[in-house]
Amino acid sequence: MKLKNLLKNAVFLITALFLITFKSFAEEKKCGSELINHLYENIPEKYFHFNENRNDAGVFFDFKWDKEQKKIILNRNKENYPIVGFSFFDNENLISSETVIKEINSYDLSSLNDQDLKKLTYLTGNINFELINGKTITIPSRKYKLNNFKLSTFEILSIQNIDTTKGILEMSFNASLTNERNDLKKLFINNSELLDDQLHNICDEIKDYLIWPLSSVELQEFKYDADVREGLKNKEKLVNPVFQITYDNNELRTLRTEKGVGFFRQSFDFEDFPFDTQKLVVRFKTGVGNFIETRNFTLLTPEEGVFLNLEKFINPETNKLKAWKIKKDSILVKNNIINEEAYDIYSKKINSRSENVLDIEIIIERNWSHYVWKIMLPVFLILCVAWYVLWIPTEKYEARLNTSIIALLALIAYNFVFQDDIPKLEYLTDMDRFILLSYIFCCIPVFLSIAFSKFISRNQKKVMRINKIIKIWGGVIYLLLTAQIFYVA
Repeated sequence: MKLKNLLKNAVFLITALFLITFKSFAEEKKCGSELINHLYENIPEKYFHFNENRNDAGVFFDFKWDKEQKKIILNRNKENYPIVGFSFFDNENLISSETVIKEINSYDLSSLNDQDLKKLTYLTGNINFELINGKTITIPSRKYKLNNFKLSTFEILSIQNIDTTKGILEMSFNASLTNERNDLKKLFINNSELLDDQLHNICDEIKDYLIWPLSSVELQEFKYDADVREGLKNKEKLVNPVFQITYDNNELRTLRTEKGVGFFRQSFDFEDFPFDTQKLVVRFKTGVGNFIETRNFTLLTPEEGVFLNLEKFINPETNKLKAWKIKKDSILVKNNIINEEAYDIYSKKINSRSENVLDIEIIIERNWSHYVWKIMLPVFLILCVAWYVLWIPTEKYEARLNTSIIALLALIAYNFVFQDDIPKLEYLTDMDRFILLSYIFCCIPVFLSIAFSKFISRNQKKVMRINKIIKIWGGVIYLLLTAQIFYVA
C-alpha cells in the first residue's frame, strides 16, 4: 500500500513539474510566439538590415499606373523612351521626373519592355546613358546597399475637413507598409515548421531589442493625436497590433499598419479663388537619410493596392465631398528625392543628404456655385442699383446722390456678411479683384452726382451728354474688366 501511494505521489509530482515547466516555457516565449522567440534566440547580433546588395549605376525609372491593365508600369514619353525616377550618384544630369533616356550602352530603350529595362539598371562597369537631347552621361557602377520599403495599401476612408484658412487636411485612412526580410528567413532553414501563414505581433520588448528598418518610416503629419490614430507612435499599439511578421508566398516580411485620422499641412494657392484648383499631398518619409559617402540608400515605392484604393475614392458617392470635387485621373503617386544640408553634431560638419519620400497627390476643384449665387450675384445686383441712378434725370441730383450712397453702404454691409467665406491672404484673389472693382464702380455714381450738382446750373446739356456716355460705356468697361479677371489666364 505504501509503495502504491509513493508511486501515485511520484506521478503527481512529475506531472506537476512538467506542467510548471511547460507553463514557464510558454510564458517565456517572446511576444507569445514561437516564431518571434526563435528570432530572439538566433539572431547573431543587432544590426540594420538592407534588402539588396547592388553594384550598378544607381539609376531607377519613373513609374505610373496603367488603369486598363491594373498594374504599375514604367513612365515613358510619347516616343516610348523611359523617364528617370531618380539617380543616386548623378542627380544633376539625371533629373527626377524630367530626364528622358534614349539609350543605355547602345540599347534602344523604346523597343524594350519594362522587365528588360529594369534588367539594364543592374549593369556593371561604365554605363553610358544617352539622353533624349543627345547628351551622353557615363556613370561607373558602384557597390551600395538598398532598402526598398513597400507601401502595400493606402485607403482613404473619408476626408472630414479641408481647412483652407489654416492649410490643414484632415482625413481617415488605412495604410500598410512591408519590408522583405530574407536575412530572417535564413534562420528558419532547420525550423521551417515555424513559418506559418499567421500574423505574429512584434511587441515592445522585441521591437526595442532588435533593429527594424521599417519602423523608421513616418507620415509627415501636422500633429499626431493618439486618441484617433493607431501606429508605432501610439502607446496602445499592444491592444491594436500595428507591427507584425508575416510569411506568405515564400517571403518573410515585416508588416506595419497605420490607420485612423491624420492631420496634414497643405500649401494652397488661392489666386483663382473661387474658381481655384488645389493639390492635396499626403507624404510618407523613409526617415532614413541617403548618404553617397556610406552608399546606404533607402526607397519607398507603392504597390498595386495603393492605386486600386485611390481609384475608388474618386467616385463622388465614395468621397462624399460637398465643397470640392476630385478631378478625373487626378490622383498621383510619386517618388521624390529631397536634397538638403544636414548638420552632424558629432563631426561638427555640414553634410549633404537626401531622403526618399512618397507623395500621394489629389487634385481637387472647388464647387464654386455657392460663391456665384450667394456672393457674386448679390454684389452685382447692388452695383446695378447704384449704377441705375445714372438713368435718373441729372437735375435731380439729390435723389441720385441718396440712392447711390445707400447702394454703396449696402455693398459695404454685405461685405461683412461674406468676409468669413473668403481667405485672408497677402495677395488678391479673383474674388478680391471682383469685389474691389465693384466698389470702384459703385462709387462712380456718387462722385458723378456730387460733380453734376456743381455744374448742372451752368451747362445742363454738357452734363447730360457726359452722363449718357458714362452710363453706357462705364457698364461695358465693367463687364470687360470682370471678364478679364475671371477668364484671362
